[in-house]
Amino acid sequence: MIRKTSAMVEASILAAVAIVMALVSMYVPVIGTFVNFIWPLPIIICGMRNGIKWSIMSLIVAGIIIGMIISPIQAFFLMAIFGLLGLILGECMRRHLPPVRMLLYGSVGAVVALIINVALSFLVLGIDPIEMMFTSFQQSLGELENYYRSSGMAEADIRQAVDGYAELLRMMRIIMPGAFLLTAPVLALVNYWAAKKILTKLGERFEDFPPFTQLQVPGWILWPYGLSLGSVTYFYLNQPDSWLYNVSVNVQTVCSFIMVLQGIALLYWFVEKKQKPKWMAHVGLSLMFIIPIFSQIMVYVGAFDIIFDFRKIRPKRLR
Repeated sequence: MIRKTSAMVEASILAAVAIVMALVSMYVPVIGTFVNFIWPLPIIICGMRNGIKWSIMSLIVAGIIIGMIISPIQAFFLMAIFGLLGLILGECMRRHLPPVRMLLYGSVGAVVALIINVALSFLVLGIDPIEMMFTSFQQSLGELENYYRSSGMAEADIRQAVDGYAELLRMMRIIMPGAFLLTAPVLALVNYWAAKKILTKLGERFEDFPPFTQLQVPGWILWPYGLSLGSVTYFYLNQPDSWLYNVSVNVQTVCSFIMVLQGIALLYWFVEKKQKPKWMAHVGLSLMFIIPIFSQIMVYVGAFDIIFDFRKIRPKRLR
């Protein structure tokens, strides 16, 4: 009875925390975006400490109150995407699963939640959240064009800048499925790390991830990457509006991201192996975000390590 009362009180407190976080994410610029990203934390902690029954109850209570205070759509969005992720990670942490398996389950849960959210938005709310987002971007593009014109910018320069942004939006629309796939593990990893930090302070212990410098991307990733390179070139020249072109671009995007991770792991391993200052690796990582060509170089570095096993850490059957 005491245990049940304790779980009920803790679930209520964590539901209140989730409500406050939703308010911050809705009304506080910049910080709110980050808080929205880690909104599953109270649900994860509740599930870890008290079990999935209490985490579900905490999620439902938080969702109802958020719907009353903010809007039902906001509550629906949080529960459909972040709530499911919180339930899955909370149960995985309660069972003390290995971190890699936990990340896999959390990523699958995040992808499923995103798909469910989009599907229910169509069927229940009658809205297309992706189309709404790009419509907003398109409107911003029009406002940007007016701003350039009012500031005295030449029409030729305005057209060049606006066309460049329009092409960027077009590519963003194409790679949206791949972006969903890449966002899922990042979302799961950030929430796992945050929950682990908090729960460790409360006396819990969890297995650590293998060192990042020992990351081993499976060699078969080179096949879809190579095929996607050829497919993107062919369909861009012949059928740029076909679904095959869109699929090829998304496969290339996902594979490139994975090989970039392999390249970054090799970079940090090399710095560590040569006993160089770690800031050198940090600079190399920063260059990827400053100079786009470095991202492509890191893809090739990752492919090099996959093929030649520069670190000599792969089992012979995988080389």
